Amino acid sequence: MENFNTDVYAETEFVKSLPRHAYTDDNIFKKERHTLFRYLPVMASPSCLLQEKGNYSVTDIASESIIVVRDKEGVINAMANTCRHRGKRLLEKTCDLEPQQRGLNSVVCPYHAWRYDLDGKLIVARGDQSNHSFRHLCLRKLQVQESAGLVFYHGRNKEYLQLQKLDAVLGVLKLEEAKIRERKTYTVKANWKLWVENFLECWHCAPNHPELSEVKGFINQFENGRDDLYLEDDFNWRSQAYTKGWVPPQDRDFEMDEDLFNFNVSMPLGGGRKTASKIGERMGATLGGADGLEGGAIFGGIGPFLFYMAYVDYVVLFCIRPQSTMQTEVELIWLTSKDFQAPVEELTWLWNTTIQQDITLVEETQQGVNSLYYTPGPFQADEYRTQAFTAWWQQWKQRNDQERVKK
Repeated sequence: MENFNTDVYAETEFVKSLPRHAYTDDNIFKKERHTLFRYLPVMASPSCLLQEKGNYSVTDIASESIIVVRDKEGVINAMANTCRHRGKRLLEKTCDLEPQQRGLNSVVCPYHAWRYDLDGKLIVARGDQSNHSFRHLCLRKLQVQESAGLVFYHGRNKEYLQLQKLDAVLGVLKLEEAKIRERKTYTVKANWKLWVENFLECWHCAPNHPELSEVKGFINQFENGRDDLYLEDDFNWRSQAYTKGWVPPQDRDFEMDEDLFNFNVSMPLGGGRKTASKIGERMGATLGGADGLEGGAIFGGIGPFLFYMAYVDYVVLFCIRPQSTMQTEVELIWLTSKDFQAPVEELTWLWNTTIQQDITLVEETQQGVNSLYYTPGPFQADEYRTQAFTAWWQQWKQRNDQERVKK
């Protein structure tokens, strides 16, 4: 097994995909768990699930489980889902579509009945109520940030400025007033980076995603070299958006710093389609005040654990949750207006189909990467976001290698 600490990357290597051990080495995953997974923001829940005091959500990533809960003062807290007595998990993972009718009054450990307030403070250590030395045993807390109706947690002591930019992109959709219509979790037998690399490029879309290519006309336009048709569709869509009083957010095509990356791009669907449905017709009311989004879409991400697709009548959140070196959970959350009427099967048709096609591609890529004959390959021009992501990851790895050497 190649040594995590002695790999050295030349600048020229940044134009190639990652080496095999980046996707297969448990030591690298361990380092990611202690740094990337711990300190980078994870989307815990749409805020529409946390409207009332005691509403909560539980998110699992790698070996960590985090509780996000609105306390009695209305403040959202994020806490490790680990009892301070014997480490027992306190609450099970949630997959709610509606806010809980009866929220928590406190968090009680099922093992020895230690009880914590919703801000993490220990209320009762059963059998030792008079032992004040236990009072400092509060649940470990994490930072919470809320933006555009989405609640994130992370292990940094300061806020991520890139999260604040999300409101300028999705804020008009008023997701805090939306409803979760469906959510599905898919298990992918592959390293999380292979999934992210796949999702950041659409060069594979034309030969592998016939349904997506039918709904999004630009895929075949670019495949056939008809950029002129795309530009015409884009002009027409943006013109109608302006007449409806909606200005598409400024495109930001992969901005990154040493901690995080983000991007968002707006695009027309083309072909007279109003939304990303099987027949191209709308399935529900406009989300928020974005009538001008009809006929178009917004694709973006706050990397590397959240991506989103927004249409006039629904939004899909793609939550990436690494579990082990070669297993990743991908949760899709479909958000709509509260009076959305279309059947769930119609709403989820496109992305449920596309994600399963991607799972096959990514799992078979993992199988190929496992081979001793695998060598990093070059990027094609349309894979520029994937190339940028791999460069971002390699820069992270180099910094961590250097910091380890200093110690």
